Amino acid sequence: MDENNQTKKSGVAAAQAAVKEIEDRERREIRRRKRRILLAIIAFILLILAGIATLLTLSIRSQLDFSRKADRSPTVQIADFSGTIMTNVQGHYSQDVSLITFPERLQRVFIVAADPGFYHHFGAGFSDVMRILSGDAAPGSTITMKVARSFFEVPASGSIRNLEEMLVALWLEARFDKDTILRSYLERRYVGSGIFGITAASRIFYGVPAHKMSLHQAAVLAAAMNDPARLNPLQFPRASAQAANIILQKMATGNTLTAAQINALMRDVPQLEPRSAREDGQEQYVIDLVMDEVARRVGYTSKDLQVVTSIDHDLQEMAQSAVNEVSRVRLRPRGADQAALLAISPDGRVRAMVGGTQYDPVSRNRAWNVGHYPGRMIKILPYYYALNENPDPAQWVPDTRREVEGWKPVNPDRQYRGQVPLRDAFARDVNTVPVELTHKFGLENMRDFARKVGIQSPLSNDIRTVVGLDPVTLPDIARLHTLSLNGGISPDITLINEIRSTAEGHPLLYERVTRKKDKVLTDEAMLAVNSMLAGVTDPQVRLDRPFVGFGARAGRGSDAWFAGFTADLYAVVWVGNDDGSPAQSIRPDVEVASLWRLFMLDASQGFSIRSVARGTSQRLIEQDGVSDMWKRHWVDPNPPLQNNNP
Repeated sequence: MDENNQTKKSGVAAAQAAVKEIEDRERREIRRRKRRILLAIIAFILLILAGIATLLTLSIRSQLDFSRKADRSPTVQIADFSGTIMTNVQGHYSQDVSLITFPERLQRVFIVAADPGFYHHFGAGFSDVMRILSGDAAPGSTITMKVARSFFEVPASGSIRNLEEMLVALWLEARFDKDTILRSYLERRYVGSGIFGITAASRIFYGVPAHKMSLHQAAVLAAAMNDPARLNPLQFPRASAQAANIILQKMATGNTLTAAQINALMRDVPQLEPRSAREDGQEQYVIDLVMDEVARRVGYTSKDLQVVTSIDHDLQEMAQSAVNEVSRVRLRPRGADQAALLAISPDGRVRAMVGGTQYDPVSRNRAWNVGHYPGRMIKILPYYYALNENPDPAQWVPDTRREVEGWKPVNPDRQYRGQVPLRDAFARDVNTVPVELTHKFGLENMRDFARKVGIQSPLSNDIRTVVGLDPVTLPDIARLHTLSLNGGISPDITLINEIRSTAEGHPLLYERVTRKKDKVLTDEAMLAVNSMLAGVTDPQVRLDRPFVGFGARAGRGSDAWFAGFTADLYAVVWVGNDDGSPAQSIRPDVEVASLWRLFMLDASQGFSIRSVARGTSQRLIEQDGVSDMWKRHWVDPNPPLQNNNP
């Protein structure tokens, strides 16, 4: 009995052992299968990541340009719309900056200004990584990331580009030493005015080689590299000098300079010795603006470029001649030292531009980026809004002097008629009606409408927006006035048609493309606007064809305007003084109108004579804002460039 029980127990134990062995074998097999699956998943993920990394690498490499032309600075050939060469610009791109000859004290200025921790990071800072992960489109802050940005053939912004720049920056740090990266930064960083790098900038701004710059001059360039749009020393000398002083103070904090040395270096304005004005005279305003846009569109390059602008060289010469003649004979004797003119075709292409009565390298372009008090030039904005709501220029509007949102407007003639037709209110240049219309439709709605129209200058948060007390630029006024010429759409005012490299095949780097936009004015409102403007046109200002034109005085006599258009060309003229002093004897409808008329009489030759309404209708049918005259000239979209200059 005991033996049987013992045998049974042994059999059960053996069976259990066998079952356990089978279960262990099955568990091992399951674990092996899971490991194989896990390894397969990991391998698949690694394969995908490798593929993504490869594609990303190839994508980034395809966007980079590491070519160098160390023997000379690239040439930028600038032509008008028909291909006639206006000028060749050289020496704006620095080549082969040498840290051996460039003093270490000057190197330190640029490091302190741009990236104090340059020698202690691996290409990107923690803030850069967090900014990219958060999707912030702000560009990278380190010198290495800025160098990486300069190697991309097409400038761009956004979180994706920032990620690409960071990867390139990490590669640069792994591949090159810090001195090589710093040299590239000093060579390739944009300074402003179409100038890249310290050797070109020091020669153009100061007239000296880079290694002979003073510490303050170097700090001025370092500040401009941080913000070329607002700290270009030629355009903003006091702001750039102040920014340079702050950089030098940071060097004192780092024990690089003593407080006494800093005080001795401080300056209110930069030590500028810019190259003298070119023989091209006022045309240089166009050249400077073209070079600045080429810098933004293409970035740093070592390849020669061909730039076709929208400028009509004949019209440009007419504009310069008109500004010079009328300024000498009629404007300066009456106390106005400066004048500016901007002429565009209805689709926004700049055909002629004069930024001042004479070119000065240390001045801003008065026809492009200088704000002037517009007065009546901008008061048309609420009239547009009202005509969109009710396209009847004879509709009655209140003309009463009452306080609106803290403002109590005064009409120029001190007369108030209670109720007046809309067109009569605009013709009389009253101040009460724009204020009343803004109050009726809402100030915020009016500000939003101004942005849709294309006014880019800063606007106040009160009624000043619509009574001409906010300075605006000539392009702002041009966008506003040409709405009815351009089918109710705000035109993109541009100066460049295309940019090509001179490399084999002449690859296209940039081409103007008309953007799809919604109408700002309805068809009915456009007809009403043309009717309203016809009623304000001075009959004494005669052309040989139908036109619209009116003048304005603003800024308590500091600014005088005349603007108007034919079926094919719009021009706006500003007259005044840089210091804002009044020129009380300047009459918009006489002296300023004579400048506008002199230009428009010559510039309109070659256009077919047609009414403004007919020209607008034909452009809408053809869906083309370029006039017949320019289309006749522009037969070949890529014409051979012809040099008319000896």
